[in-house]
Amino acid sequence: VCCRSYIVPVCGHDVWRISQSQRLAPEQFVVAVAQPEPRMDGFRLAADGPTHGLMLDKQGRLTVNQSCVFLVHLAGDNDRCGVYPDRPVVCQAYPMVLAPRGVTLREKALCPPNAWPVSELGKRSWRGAVRRVTMQFDLYAEVVARWNARVDAAPPEHHFTLGEFLSYLINVYERVAPLDAELGDDALARIALTWGYVPDPGQSALRLSDLIRSEERRVGKECRS
Repeated sequence: VCCRSYIVPVCGHDVWRISQSQRLAPEQFVVAVAQPEPRMDGFRLAADGPTHGLMLDKQGRLTVNQSCVFLVHLAGDNDRCGVYPDRPVVCQAYPMVLAPRGVTLREKALCPPNAWPVSELGKRSWRGAVRRVTMQFDLYAEVVARWNARVDAAPPEHHFTLGEFLSYLINVYERVAPLDAELGDDALARIALTWGYVPDPGQSALRLSDLIRSEERRVGKECRS
């Protein structure tokens, strides 16, 4: 049901991972939606333009109650996620959310009654999944902020395209991927579990900023040529 009844927001890491694993151009599975109010993940294509967020596309018309673009319809109504190993971080955490004392079940979750026993709430995997959402969107916010700064610095008459923004994302996260590989899955899981409690001022964060700045310069040169 959740694969038909929600708008699924995605961050840059989601876009990169699905694109690389499924060998799809981002334009084939994400759409940009204007935000009623600017948010940290809101990117602009013109200095005086609105902010946009990215979401997974839908099958057919772009309405809330349409099936996700990746929902696979099987016989006997046994639908399955077609990108389950690479699904967005918000999907990985569903239906759990952060609570003052850990993790709790989302209100009005679209799951069968009693689908999630109380014992599930204490599992480390759920805490990691929920924290990973915050971590990835925090990192994405910095990537977006640097993009928006470049949009602001461009000539007023210049309007960027969604394709340029998506290309920027793919290139930034492609260059960040070796840092993740260097850290390893166990270290990344530990970072996710502590994200929001103990900021990590380590070398990886500094190198992330360096990579983003480098990608900004590369894209800027391409736009001027």
